[in-house]
Amino acid sequence: MSPKPEQGDTWPAASCSYSSGHFQRLTSGRRTSCSARAAQAQSATTAAQTQQGQRKVDVTFFGCNSWQARFPQIDKTVLVDPWLVGELTFAGLNWAFEGKKGLQKPLDVNAIAKQADLLLLSQGLPDHAHKPTLELLPKDLPVVGSPAAARVVADMGFKNVFELDHGQSMTFFDDSLQIHATVGALVGPPWSKRENGFVLRETKGGSKGGVSLYYEPHCDYDEASLRDAGAQGVDVVITPASSQLVAGYELVQGNSNILKLLQQLQPSVIIPLLNASFPMTGPFSSLVYEDGKADQLTQRLQQANLSKTKAT
Repeated sequence: MSPKPEQGDTWPAASCSYSSGHFQRLTSGRRTSCSARAAQAQSATTAAQTQQGQRKVDVTFFGCNSWQARFPQIDKTVLVDPWLVGELTFAGLNWAFEGKKGLQKPLDVNAIAKQADLLLLSQGLPDHAHKPTLELLPKDLPVVGSPAAARVVADMGFKNVFELDHGQSMTFFDDSLQIHATVGALVGPPWSKRENGFVLRETKGGSKGGVSLYYEPHCDYDEASLRDAGAQGVDVVITPASSQLVAGYELVQGNSNILKLLQQLQPSVIIPLLNASFPMTGPFSSLVYEDGKADQLTQRLQQANLSKTKAT
């Protein structure tokens, strides 16, 4: 690794494969909505053929914002925003709101941690930097995070923490993987600093011909920041396709922004993030509701003349 700063229900698994020209679902599973307070753990394999050879990334989802991406060409795995154990609460107010994982069986956190070569955190909030999960991860695992997320893990004793602010990038694993931070979600008052999105790009041998992926968990983005990151034409976009409103405020903006985002980036595939589809309890849970449905995305893509972008 060479860091270089440069500026309810249970979850059935669904596996799918995409390569240029066709899309195949390998294992079917139910897709459930937030209103049903259920969730889906997805596994997705995405590949694209180019003149430089095969571009491929294997993506596995663990529910909410949690997923991992394996880059076979460089044989590295990035674990993203993991909530793998326990409950989800904010400010310790579990009486007001508590999220639960609706798994058929617990995740093997040790196995997931052993696979991870790097931890990526887009926000400092508990549904992205989940402390009970982070406590179980090796403290020497390299962490790349937004400024808020970096503070969380540094205070927890992680030894290799790399803070990425908007517009900054770093390369890892002998310059074979670049991570570029983009302007992400506003999760506080209007004057607060925005969190991060990320563009991940294989750069093995100094080439930019490897697979590329853009992730932002709220579909809240800045067009200029994405242009500066060279995000147009990425292979994969992972972001919500539906909106999540909290007491009427659109915190997650997928239903409003997804088509505009995809028109700018023109990716090969979009994998909708089902980041609020989990069982919730407490009086504040009744304030959360969904606008739009992820399973309507394919139809919306066709209506917006985005049929070349495939939805999982």
